[in-house]
Amino acid sequence: LNGIVNGKLDYKTQITTKKTRKTLPKTFFRMTDELNLKDIWRERNINKRQYTFYSNRHLSWSRIDMIWMSADLLFNIQDIEIETSIWADHNPITVVWKGQKKRSRWTLNNRIIKEENFKLKMEKELTFFFQRK
Repeated sequence: LNGIVNGKLDYKTQITTKKTRKTLPKTFFRMTDELNLKDIWRERNINKRQYTFYSNRHLSWSRIDMIWMSADLLFNIQDIEIETSIWADHNPITVVWKGQKKRSRWTLNNRIIKEENFKLKMEKELTFFFQRK
């Protein structure tokens, strides 16, 4: 998003400056309120300071990479972490989704049977299969 939500928690610099870090626009926050979206990392880490981006030029760290989702789905998140990256200037965010493992039987997707390319390929493969002895 290239902007921060909270200047005190989501930004850190070694340089003394009066310049403030760019926060996300008010329209963004209105949208998140209207759609009931939550920054899921911040929901789980209320006062934690951890960053996703390092700017060598500005000698600063910021949390500009975020995952926003519906508040109704928050209970489905098992874990969320900001990982470290030695290859890039952005750190990845990993999310572990609580999933219910269900045993289900395999079924053919009926839509592919209606596709002409699929029909031709299957006809060719079945002809080849049944001609083999």
